[in-house]
Amino acid sequence: MKVILCAVVFALSLVNAVGQAKVLTNDPLTGLPLTPASNPGRNLGNEPNSLPDSQVCKSKMKGNFYMLYDVKVDAVVAWYASHLSAFKKTQGFGSGRSQTAFSNSDRTILVIVTGDPGAKGENTNAYSVAYERYDPGLPEQTITGLAQGKMVCQ
Repeated sequence: MKVILCAVVFALSLVNAVGQAKVLTNDPLTGLPLTPASNPGRNLGNEPNSLPDSQVCKSKMKGNFYMLYDVKVDAVVAWYASHLSAFKKTQGFGSGRSQTAFSNSDRTILVIVTGDPGAKGENTNAYSVAYERYDPGLPEQTITGLAQGKMVCQ
């Protein structure tokens, strides 16, 4: 009887834990707004996957990565364009995917929307969004290169 009771308590604990998954509206690294398309629904939450700290050219990078669900690239890009209106938008295509980068004025923060594989110019489903912080900020040519899937350092 105790085994069955323990199993029931454990199962209810799991259900309760899933029901309490966080749904974020802002990225914790940058404080910037987070698209609602990062939430898969079903009480699963949308906590970020941390990108490994790395070096991009002469800048140190920290980042968060979010999967996107049931939305086209154009809709996500339009959402970010309206919510990050002070950011510069850089569009590119590399490795068979569209990439749109939004960068702040000193280029220390980037938000990069990546599409599913498709033809250049195709409005595919959106795959992910990454929020990245750079110290020091990146040169504009490096951001353009990132959007095109190429590393351009000066």
